[in-house]
Amino acid sequence: MAEFKRRANAATTPSEMWEIEDYLKEQRRDLDRTFDYRYSQLTVVFATLIRQGYLDEDLLSGLSQEKREEIRRMLAWHKG
Repeated sequence: MAEFKRRANAATTPSEMWEIEDYLKEQRRDLDRTFDYRYSQLTVVFATLIRQGYLDEDLLSGLSQEKREEIRRMLAWHKG
């Protein structure tokens, strides 16, 4: 929010306003990718949230062992 406000306050031309729109669209795409709630994407979402520090793997203890292993593989792949 602070970045948006900074950009909006600094904008003085129509082209700068379009740049803000592009920035907001990209932020929306990032949020949509990060929080994709389709069941088929949950392991990817959980791995991403763990990698970014928003989620602790210990909180996923209710998932099947298979899903937790899949998440660990994704995390290991990103470290490699």
